[in-house]
Amino acid sequence: MAEESIVVIGTGWAGFTLAQKLDDKKFNITIISPETTSPYTPLLASAACGLYDFSLAEEPIRRKSKNFKLIKAYVDDIDLEKKICFCRPEFTALAHQKFEIPYDHVFIAPGCTNQTFGTPGVAEHALFVRNVHDAMAVQKRLGDILEMASLPMKTDQEQRDLLHIAVVGGGPTGVELTAELYDLVHEDFSKLYPDLNGKITIAIHDVADNILTAFEASLSEYALESFKKRDVAIKTGSHITKVEADCLYTKEDGRIPCGMLIWATGNKQVPLVEGLPVLKSDHLPRILTDTRLRVLRPDGSVFDSAYALGDAADVRGGELPTTAEVACQKADYLAGAFNNNSWDKPFEYSQRSLIAYIGQHDGVVMGGKTWEGPRAWLAWRRKNLMWTRNWKKKILISMNWFLNYFYGKEVARI
Repeated sequence: MAEESIVVIGTGWAGFTLAQKLDDKKFNITIISPETTSPYTPLLASAACGLYDFSLAEEPIRRKSKNFKLIKAYVDDIDLEKKICFCRPEFTALAHQKFEIPYDHVFIAPGCTNQTFGTPGVAEHALFVRNVHDAMAVQKRLGDILEMASLPMKTDQEQRDLLHIAVVGGGPTGVELTAELYDLVHEDFSKLYPDLNGKITIAIHDVADNILTAFEASLSEYALESFKKRDVAIKTGSHITKVEADCLYTKEDGRIPCGMLIWATGNKQVPLVEGLPVLKSDHLPRILTDTRLRVLRPDGSVFDSAYALGDAADVRGGELPTTAEVACQKADYLAGAFNNNSWDKPFEYSQRSLIAYIGQHDGVVMGGKTWEGPRAWLAWRRKNLMWTRNWKKKILISMNWFLNYFYGKEVARI
């Protein structure tokens, strides 16, 4: 019979992985999250561009084989001394019916939200790529601007303005989304919309001096040159000042018309993390933990019953990246420590290869070895399969790739 109660806050990479791997025969596990699915974030760009069904880019939290309770709600606050979570339902009509959940151990992994840096108009007019709902919105907007541009009364300039796609963010998310959009436009839409050939344009905007800055300089430069050869505009050093429904403004170029703007940069902490009275990093900021992932008080001492992981947390002095790789490794560490009641070893992050797809069966890889080209694209494909958490989805994704090759994507069939 389970004795200790565990609360897991969040169902992103960290929360979902942890909840699935904790021993449900040893602990009473409660998951609190406003979502009932967990997205495979590296697959969202591909799903948005029609490589496979959206259901393959997310995983349901509930499992017949797992014994835990899922509560669809937000955690507004935690009393870390009294060990109580203060919650409200995710449903707007029930939000006033607040409730409390006590715990013996709490794992704080609510993830992050979109950081707009206070840029006017971003929240109202930009699209994001954090979950399947976002990916669906990208696909729908892409279809809408193509159909609007196809209307007979549209002038050539109006078509070009509508068909300009701005992607803000030169990291892996923005780069891979741009790559998938480019492939879709030039391999599929060029045949479906022949009258619009040459009028669809894509630009990446980033405030940094290069794209893929987490990669070695040679790989970043390779990706930059690859995009330029394919007429994808790379606007580095671009400072966006305002976004409107049909355009964006930058300090450098002024008003830039666009039919779709995708915001793929920046993390912002959720209100729960912002409000917790704990030690935090200067950057972002993130909850700081010791090497056993226990939350630190402002004076540096630990809360023995509170742990933090995922994008919301960092190991003190570690400055680890906010990636799925880090989140999953932390979840594996905590699940193993709790299941085996073994805390002999501190958490140590093992850096894996960084991979990014840059379009047209090309990619870049940085790890033990660095390389680019078709082999890197194949490595990216393999890693996409590795992210999926069950064999059913691995098989279905592989089948979709095979069927797409012979019959075309669902959004552009042969």
